[in-house]
Amino acid sequence: MECKIQSKKRETYSIGELRSNSSEFIKDYPVIMSTTYSLRQSLSDGISYDYVIIDESSQVDLATGALALSCAKRAVIVGDLKQLPNVVDAVSKEKADLVFDSFNLPEFYRYSNHSLLSSIMECFPEVPKTLLREHYRCHPKIIEFCNKKFYNNELIVLTEQIDQRAPLVVYKTTPGNHARERMNQRQIDTIEQEIIPKERLETVDLGIVTPYRNQTDALQKAFYGTKIKADTVDKFQGRENQIIILSTVDNEISDFTDNPNRLNVAVSRAIEQLILVVNGNDSEKDSNIADLIRYIEYNNFSVVQSSLNSVFDCLYKGYEEKRAEIISKSGRVSRFDSENLMYALIKDVLSDERFSKYDILLHFPVRSLLKDFSKLNEREKRYASHPLTHLDFLIYNKLGKSPVLAIEVDGFEYHRPGTQQAERDRIKDRVLEKYNLPLLRFATNGSNEKIKLMEKLSEVRS
Repeated sequence: MECKIQSKKRETYSIGELRSNSSEFIKDYPVIMSTTYSLRQSLSDGISYDYVIIDESSQVDLATGALALSCAKRAVIVGDLKQLPNVVDAVSKEKADLVFDSFNLPEFYRYSNHSLLSSIMECFPEVPKTLLREHYRCHPKIIEFCNKKFYNNELIVLTEQIDQRAPLVVYKTTPGNHARERMNQRQIDTIEQEIIPKERLETVDLGIVTPYRNQTDALQKAFYGTKIKADTVDKFQGRENQIIILSTVDNEISDFTDNPNRLNVAVSRAIEQLILVVNGNDSEKDSNIADLIRYIEYNNFSVVQSSLNSVFDCLYKGYEEKRAEIISKSGRVSRFDSENLMYALIKDVLSDERFSKYDILLHFPVRSLLKDFSKLNEREKRYASHPLTHLDFLIYNKLGKSPVLAIEVDGFEYHRPGTQQAERDRIKDRVLEKYNLPLLRFATNGSNEKIKLMEKLSEVRS
């Protein structure tokens, strides 16, 4: 196929002339780029293209793909069935299945189950096919995993090996129940505090991919204002970065995260380095992610045990003895083990000579803390004066009995955004801010509480 572009000066056309004068336009501009949705209406209805080339066709839905094909004399369909298909939302799936089930249609026309590529492959099994075998993106050791795992060693890797950094690295968090509602704060902390500081962000092109939208939202918030881009694996298809961090999120790898197409896309976004972040929980489950870790270990690449931990890790199943041991030393002061563990940690910190002048009170009423309510609006006043409104912990100066620091322990489920308790938390924050009392909130899915508490107390002392 050869396309010769005219060298003579070409006319300029208005939007309206694209349809009214299509024949002349296409002589001047024989190559047109369009979405599959718009191509049919780009020029007049009488125009048929000699060739329509549809790229990334595994992500093209049947309806818009059919629109593009309806104006093609010949079609070249480019795509990869081992990458992610187009996403069909629940409403569209229900409507499409209702139409499909009302007629006697072959299964390969089912909109909800098929992309344009998969439908054509099943509809025309004898259609000429060419495997684009040459690979030019990833470090050889990165794409070698995909080649062996997903492509039966059929790819020809034409990239050169660059040894500026290890091409594959695994970070394992401490064991624990870190994933909540498809978000894993411990993995975000690991990325933010252990992985990113090792990179020179001004010179490195870095992206973070994850299976879930909730984790994406949390990552985008954490790295807002930086050059780091975070998104779901599905949204990253077709993109690339020098370094890709894959945050798997799950406590135990789910079928959704372990989907071979999703993993293939995630791994092959990395040009020079792939950093895999997983929970450190032991698992006997055989999975694609486990195969990737085994591949990394077999090739003697880095497997890093994260040093980030939390006092609340002891809430995780299997740590009952350790939890009981910690609580027994400081005493059980609450019916909630999360508060008992925090109490033990605070006592440990206050045993440091630098903080020996401080002591701690548990469940201290807010109304006993305020000398007057003149700085509060009516809603804040009602909340602060309520007998059940209290601070989980109050650190005070033993010499002058003056309050120094308030501490709250936020269970993820009870304090999650959108709950009534989350609104109460915001009111409490405003009240304490108006009376200049510093506050630390420790979420039970966070990390490094001891360091944060010591830093805050040092700040208060200064």
